Amino acid sequence: MNAQYESSDTGSLQSLFKIAFLRLTMFSLLTASLGLTGACQQRTELPPETVRICSSTIAVSFDGVTNSVSRQDLIGWVKRSGEAVCTYYGKFPVPHMRLDIRIRGGAGVHSGVTYPDGGGYTNISLGSDSTVAQLNDDWMLTHEMIHLAFPSMARRHHWIEEGISVYVEPIARVQAGQLSAERMWHDVVRDMPQGEPEPGDRGLDYTHTWGRTYWGGAMFCFLADVRIRQQTNNQKGLQDALRGILNAGGTISEDWEIERAFAVGDKATGTAVLTDLYHEMRDQPNPVDLAALWKQLGISRDANGTVKFDSKAPLAEVRVAITRPPTTAR
Repeated sequence: MNAQYESSDTGSLQSLFKIAFLRLTMFSLLTASLGLTGACQQRTELPPETVRICSSTIAVSFDGVTNSVSRQDLIGWVKRSGEAVCTYYGKFPVPHMRLDIRIRGGAGVHSGVTYPDGGGYTNISLGSDSTVAQLNDDWMLTHEMIHLAFPSMARRHHWIEEGISVYVEPIARVQAGQLSAERMWHDVVRDMPQGEPEPGDRGLDYTHTWGRTYWGGAMFCFLADVRIRQQTNNQKGLQDALRGILNAGGTISEDWEIERAFAVGDKATGTAVLTDLYHEMRDQPNPVDLAALWKQLGISRDANGTVKFDSKAPLAEVRVAITRPPTTAR
């Protein structure tokens, strides 16, 4: 994705200045004739800024102009997303990342992509008419930042990269006080079935549909979280495994084998859950009885879709622990 630009020394500076002057003159005449000068003055380009998050820096640049939110609104969005990631992992995943916010299209956050370039680079698309409410409710930027906290995998393991971001993102926002646990579990119960295997499924490593890549990966993370907590008397969870991987240097700029990542995560929890679950799900469908699991966790939805919690359910404490804000001693 990187492009190399080289300057030419064959032309004179005088020629370059003449070309630039002619282009500027033509642009001024065109905007004046179309009555656009005033609009251009009101919709100015946003200058870049360096944002500090948990002793790390994010170099934020903007491509385009906004109509409804200010530069500070956008910086607040970046900080809020970064703080959720810091809360879950105990630190920001990389010392420095670059973030390009591309402003175009309709209102709302549209899509984002994260690369290992330079230790961590994300570009994300945002509509020019987006509102502060949409920024406050956004999950995509947090999702992309979470990608920084796990090693780059071979293509057939893309499901674990996306699955971690899908599963961890709402938990991180709940722990940071940005989302309610009720809203999170409502969405998880509604969406998790998309990760169930369909006829012809060959396991997570060999079934690369959208549902299995994103929600199948999230289901793996969810099952791992519950199993780790069951085996450790709720003293450890997937959060500890993922922190262990990150603290061992497992960031997006590192290429690891999936078995190595899971072994490091298992060491951090004192279990073999990640390795064992991978062997169960990598090359066979392995469907999950989600309805039974929700009941054990004490999660139900009424006819109106409202989530209710049963504090007496067998795994109610596991449910509570998953979204509990971590302590510094974690």
